[in-house]
Amino acid sequence: MAVSTRSEFVDFIVPLHERLKLYDPRSPPSDQAKNNAADPTKRIPQGFLDAMTVREEVFVREQKVPLENEFDEDDSRSFHWVAYASIPTKAVSPDIKATNGTADPNRRVSNSTKIPIGTIRLVPPPHPPHPTPGSHHKADALEGDLRKDSISPHDGKEAYIKLGRLAVIREFRRTGISKLLIETALAFARQHPYEIMPHFDPAKMESLKQESDRGFGLEWKGLVLVHAQVGVQKVWRKYGFETDEAMGTWDEEGIEHVGMWRRLDIEGGRRRSRAFPVLASP
Repeated sequence: MAVSTRSEFVDFIVPLHERLKLYDPRSPPSDQAKNNAADPTKRIPQGFLDAMTVREEVFVREQKVPLENEFDEDDSRSFHWVAYASIPTKAVSPDIKATNGTADPNRRVSNSTKIPIGTIRLVPPPHPPHPTPGSHHKADALEGDLRKDSISPHDGKEAYIKLGRLAVIREFRRTGISKLLIETALAFARQHPYEIMPHFDPAKMESLKQESDRGFGLEWKGLVLVHAQVGVQKVWRKYGFETDEAMGTWDEEGIEHVGMWRRLDIEGGRRRSRAFPVLASP
């Protein structure tokens, strides 16, 4: 049985693949000309734009990552979650009738505006090789189709997923939003191991099995990686991640990073369910 990770205050966006060709990384998420002009049924879901709005605020404006570098090749194949806050607003409404049938200009109406305040993404296998210790690692995404050297898991063979782009708007930090996002993403991965693996046609899958010497991990067994900023390792340690000292440190967009791992206990095996959760932004 599929379990939704979407609620009133958390939106879940499944991989969008070709639809993200409408996204222009050189423009802010609030100004996407190609997307705005597209057929409404083919546009990028608002949930993804909200995720990019949070990332723009945190990574681009706060941490000075170039805008065009924030969107990468992995976004189209990743699962995303966005957390929202309901901001109350009050306004006088003379149109509301009092119980005696007359307008009461002093009666106030409580409304709320839902705004995106946090996001996280889950990137399925395969992944590019790990960054070299001490290197400047500009691109964090796998580009193009499967390559011979495109997977470099913990032991060189085992497939893993990667959590990243964890961001929370400054005003909402220390309120449990990171906890909500991390636990939601991990719960989905634990309960849906089949859905997060890349799905190839049978002929390609058989070919990969026959070429096992290439080291492609075809089955995810619960291994999770994060590329954590050095300053936030303590956040990930709260959720069972341990720093891999052998990976050393490297520079991403001027910020020092480390690799951290955790293994999840997968519920029900890889083929627990085959369908994506139905309550998810398309």
